[in-house]
Amino acid sequence: MRAYRAAWDRCLDRVQSILRRLQAPIVEEVTTRVARAYVDVLPGLPYPELPVIALHGASSSLVGDIASRLEHGEATTQNGTRDSTHRASPTSLQVHLDPAECGTVMNMMKGIVTGFVDPGPKRKPTASLANFDINLLRAWHAAQEGRPGLVVFLHDFEKFDVHVVQDVMHVPQLPLVFVLLMASPPVPSFLHSAYSRSTLALLRVHPVVASSGVAMVKEVLTKTLFDPDFDPYIALGPAVLEFITDFVMRHSASPDVLLAYMKHFTHPLSLLASDRHVEHVLTSETLATSPELRPLVEALQVRLLTATTPESQSRSRPTTPTSPRRLNFVSRGAKTTTGTAQDLLECVSDARLEFHKHARRMRVAYRIATIAERVALGESQSNSGRNPESGGRLDSLETLSALLRGRAGSQIRYVCMAVKKLPLPRLRTLFQQLHAFLWELNSAEIKREEEEARVFIVAKLNQLPPESEDPEAGEDQLPVPQTPAVKQLATALGDWLQTYIEERLVRLDEQTLWDIWYTGNTPFPSELINPAPRPTVVAALLHPYDFAHAHAELVRATADTSAPGSDTMVRMGEGPPHEPELWELPDTSIAFRRYVEAGRMVNVYDWFESFAVVLETQRRKLRKKAQRAEQQTPRANGKRTAGNGRARSRSSSRAGMGVDQDQDMNDDDEEEEEEEMNEEEEERWKVEVQVRFIRALHELDYMGFVKHTGRKPDHVIRTIYDVPD
Repeated sequence: MRAYRAAWDRCLDRVQSILRRLQAPIVEEVTTRVARAYVDVLPGLPYPELPVIALHGASSSLVGDIASRLEHGEATTQNGTRDSTHRASPTSLQVHLDPAECGTVMNMMKGIVTGFVDPGPKRKPTASLANFDINLLRAWHAAQEGRPGLVVFLHDFEKFDVHVVQDVMHVPQLPLVFVLLMASPPVPSFLHSAYSRSTLALLRVHPVVASSGVAMVKEVLTKTLFDPDFDPYIALGPAVLEFITDFVMRHSASPDVLLAYMKHFTHPLSLLASDRHVEHVLTSETLATSPELRPLVEALQVRLLTATTPESQSRSRPTTPTSPRRLNFVSRGAKTTTGTAQDLLECVSDARLEFHKHARRMRVAYRIATIAERVALGESQSNSGRNPESGGRLDSLETLSALLRGRAGSQIRYVCMAVKKLPLPRLRTLFQQLHAFLWELNSAEIKREEEEARVFIVAKLNQLPPESEDPEAGEDQLPVPQTPAVKQLATALGDWLQTYIEERLVRLDEQTLWDIWYTGNTPFPSELINPAPRPTVVAALLHPYDFAHAHAELVRATADTSAPGSDTMVRMGEGPPHEPELWELPDTSIAFRRYVEAGRMVNVYDWFESFAVVLETQRRKLRKKAQRAEQQTPRANGKRTAGNGRARSRSSSRAGMGVDQDQDMNDDDEEEEEEEMNEEEEERWKVEVQVRFIRALHELDYMGFVKHTGRKPDHVIRTIYDVPD
């Protein structure tokens, strides 16, 4: 779990800083409008207007940033961090209301008044006004130092009662500002369609649209996973990106990679993802002495041996720079001695360095390719439609997964072909942007790796003609033909870009131990964010031991085996090795099996009788099993009890008989058992059966499988019919 926290905290801090940077203009606009709500008031109005900010598409993080800015006055810098040196003046107090607590006008007024007044000193009940009286809030605000502004956040504004809200929004003589958090789009406006004209005439509405949607998701993913200046511990694979893209297009535009990180860390080798975790926790002594890590060591040794590729195989493969799916066998087989724990850690460290090196080279190549595409093809995608082989843009969400699979070769070749046809002004712009990108890299290690590329860009940039010689486009805006010198430079740049990009866009799942730092084609755990409770409950009732066994496996993987009672806890979920019979199931599962076999309306008495038959079989089977256990006990102690009497010798000989002889005596045993039950035991057994049936029926009723009918009190109606076998 500590390895997971280290990887996720690093990614989470990056995502939060990106979101704060994207949301900084919205936060600044909202806080500025709140601070100046009663400053720039239009004079000469016939009646006062109540300031209202309609915030459309706001996420919880954006609302939290706005609330923090209003409460503490912390500004947000350009890189997304918070700056507490700049304070918002004046400080504003705030109250957050939900539709559930504002069902009536009195409740909503009580929430507003007590939300501001109650955090202060306690008032005397006999000397105070009603807690829903606006005069109480007015008197309390007049006694406050500095007269702070009052902000009311209405969450899920579309769910509020229209008649309640329009009666509450007539609050004069108080610096109140309402912030309406709305999920509906700004056009058509929900306010203008749901509220009357007389209510809107008393409001001064400022619509604000939050930055959200596909553009925000793409910005977060590219700045987190494809930014050269950020190196995550775990890189998401194409399968996860495809699911996020599909989820964004179909449902909600909110990236959620937490579950993907959680799924990845179910792999045992993921403990080696963080170098800090390996240095402080998974040391060589721990790997060599801990019995719990023995499976990890064995799995790691097998992976290292299978990852070693013969040198002849790597030489026999083509290494043409124009193939973007070229296999990469660099550093495989660098260390083949994995006998000791220290050797294993050194191999993992070398593989980690090599993997992150290729990942950094890929991210740099991707950024250079997007810069070339933006300059050569423009910001829009109108140019790409001229060539059907060009495909989507490199900076689109659909292309990111293809890029990780090494299938973006056609688009790269199309961009490089467009670069070869650039006129001098745009060619100069491309050289300048490439030089600025390589020069502004934050990592000194990446700068050293890209020194050759920067030298090439600077050399070609110096060969360009002066800017005074740039040809000007005519009135018809036709492109200016290339001169021989410009054509030679553009061709050299296009060939260099194609070779440079395709050499670095390699598949990360072909590196040594790649699945430690890369999710690969592992699918996104969509069942965790889109669960199916009904099929799951039905499957659990039909096959309860499968779920118990899965829980036992989870406990076995996470429980401390040295703790007392841990073995018993693991053994509790172990079901029978074969498919259990009906009498071996729990009572609720037995009742549900009989429920499935019934028609639309179930007769409760017939249901009970079929349930009692199964329990009777269960009682006989369990009694036989107990008798066999008693017969096997003397046989285990036969050596000690030999010669102690004729009765014990008989019992020992009976216990030593085969299973076939026991099965032949089943009918006689059943008759004897039925004869042994007296009236009192039989009555007690019937009561137990009734109690167990009532409990199973109540559990099924609680889960919603039973619907009662008033016409037939002794019948219930089934609520599900499509039950799998």
